[in-house]
Amino acid sequence: MTNIAFRPLVSREALISEAAQQIASHLKEDVSINGKASMFLSGGSTPGPVYSALSMESLPWDKVTIGLVDERWVDEDDTGSNAALVKRTLLIGPAKKAHFVPMKTEHRSPELGQKTVESAYKRILRPNSMAVLGMGIDGHICSWFPEAEGLAQALSLNCNAVVQAIKAKPSTTTGKYLDRMTLTYSAIKTCKSVLLLITGDEKRAVLERAFELRKSHLPVAKLIGLDQSRLTILYAP
Repeated sequence: MTNIAFRPLVSREALISEAAQQIASHLKEDVSINGKASMFLSGGSTPGPVYSALSMESLPWDKVTIGLVDERWVDEDDTGSNAALVKRTLLIGPAKKAHFVPMKTEHRSPELGQKTVESAYKRILRPNSMAVLGMGIDGHICSWFPEAEGLAQALSLNCNAVVQAIKAKPSTTTGKYLDRMTLTYSAIKTCKSVLLLITGDEKRAVLERAFELRKSHLPVAKLIGLDQSRLTILYAP
């Protein structure tokens, strides 16, 4: 799988422990060097337990700013809210001191809220930031859904924006959540460290196919364009 750091682990419990340790190490180093740190988190069933493990780490949380990789355009009382997931699993215990910047605004649509989110997220994205990603069985990362409205802008090499409004096509992966906000490829490329969490044989097969084809239509293949020293993939069956 090219020269990417791909680490197979024996179990999902091992993945949770390793991911939490890698994130904690990055945050400690960033605060030590720069006096502050920022990271962007994904939603989903795989990252959630990682955040729970990370929440109890003794870190300088008051110097950490947390944003989202992407968000469904719903309020936090909706079960699909990534902000609610992060608050429920990470922003407890010692990690309560971290500063959290949501992606969802009170605007009626992500298109109307994009300017506000762009302004907020430009202030927290730095060259030393970290992004924690998951991947769907359709090969999407962030909210880069195949054939979605806004995808071309989000992935454009000429895009200088940090976020992009997305309207996904209905699928089993999106469910009812079609309106979303996502970090752009440009934003992900800015991050010093990108951690991709993969679980299950089906997702591993999708990932390997995307990387082998290199110019695959699957959005996850865009990660091949990153400086490979910045990308780590953790996998568990």
